[in-house]
This record gives sequence, structure tokens and C-alpha cells, in this order.
Amino acid sequence: MSIRGIFFDLYGTLLVYGDMQIAWADWLEVFYGCMKKQGLSIPIDSFSRHCDRFFGRENPSPAGEGLTVFERRIRTLGVELGVELTAGSIGAMANTVVSAWQKHISIDDEAVPVLRSLYRRKILCLISNFDHPPHVYKILSQYGLESLFAKIVISAEIGCRKPDPVIFKKALEGTGLHGSEAVYVGDTEEDVTGAIAASMKPVVIRRENNGTDRRYLDYSIEQSAGLTPGGNELKDSTIVISKLSVLTSMF
Repeated sequence: MSIRGIFFDLYGTLLVYGDMQIAWADWLEVFYGCMKKQGLSIPIDSFSRHCDRFFGRENPSPAGEGLTVFERRIRTLGVELGVELTAGSIGAMANTVVSAWQKHISIDDEAVPVLRSLYRRKILCLISNFDHPPHVYKILSQYGLESLFAKIVISAEIGCRKPDPVIFKKALEGTGLHGSEAVYVGDTEEDVTGAIAASMKPVVIRRENNGTDRRYLDYSIEQSAGLTPGGNELKDSTIVISKLSVLTSMF
């Protein structure tokens, strides 16, 4: 079958990571400041240990209050630390903390023109692992991208994450495409594994001097040791590109 759909990852693919060691340090500092305003009394070093692998933990169960996964993580941490948080304070905190982290991430210079070019002849879709969907929509709106995607699938909204093929299949169902009719453009091994499991052709972007290390994706108390990008092993069937503009001539 011919390729009718181009599906994209967001972070590390359309958006480019900056200095994530500083990004996570700022994330922690802002998070700590927000929690202190709510009554937290422990020093930041202790708080840091409580936040280790914050996003790698099991998703907290929803309690019918409409909180995002990130907000539920904040609520769970508050309970653990003895800090009482209202739904309003949790929501404000989530937006403030994720915005501090986002300052170190920028859009690829080629993302907008490439997406606009592909939009004229292909069905575009976004699949992202992210715990706070309102922030994803905010970023897409900021760059004028939201209207270019026929379907936007965010892990926190459907209850599963890449590389689970279910998240890819949800996207395919939402666009009316079969896996063989679409490619998935990402930047990690999980993107490749999940795409293949959903019968999609994987495309990986590996920019010069800007690979994606797993430690980019979560806070760790080992961040101060530095980050070394790259290192993902790819399947033989994976197409590797160095810049997004290549896609306009490939598909």
C-alpha cells in the first residue's frame, strides 16, 4: 500500500531538547518552591530524593476529580510529604512546573514548514507520551500546529503509553488508516518498537549532536552526573533521518 499518513512524536522529534541537565534542575527548583508555598518544610535535597524517577513510577489511580496524570502524581507526592493540596493548587503547580522545564525545549526550525507541506497531501497525526495533556495542547497552539493534525493522541488521555501498540492503533482508528498505510516519525527505541508492533513503518530522527538519552525524559538525582545523548539500538527496518525536511521528498 502507498503511504497515506505521517504520524509524529512530539518531544525530541518536532521539539528539540536543549540542556536537559539545567531543565531538570529548574524543574526541581520550581517544584520545590511551589510545594514550600503549600507548607512543605523539608530541605530541597530531601525533596529531590522524593522526586527521583518521578515520571517512571506507576500512574496513580484516578479518583474522579478530573486531574491529569501529572496532577495526580503531585497529589500523591503531597500525601507522601504530609502537604495538603487542593485541586486548584495542584493544577496551578502543574502548569508552573512544566513551563519551567519547557523553557529549555524549542521547536525544530523545520517543523512548521515540513508539517504544512505534508498536510497538503498526507493525513497527519500526533502520538505523544505526556502526563499533562493541557500543556501539549498549549504548545501546539503556540506554534500553530494543532489544526494540522487529523488526530492527536496523548498517553495520559487514553491510559497507555508508547511502546504499547494500543496507543498507535488508537491513532490509526482515529484517522481511518491501516498500519501499512502510515509511518511513525520518532526519536527513541520505544517509538520504533511500538510502531512496528502496530504494523507501521518507523522513521527515527537523529540530529547531529542532539540524540535522545532516556535520562532526558525523567527527573533523576543522578542528573548532576551529566547526560550523554544517543545509544538507542534500532531495528534493521528503521529509516534514519538527520533532519525533518527529508520527509517532504520521501513521502
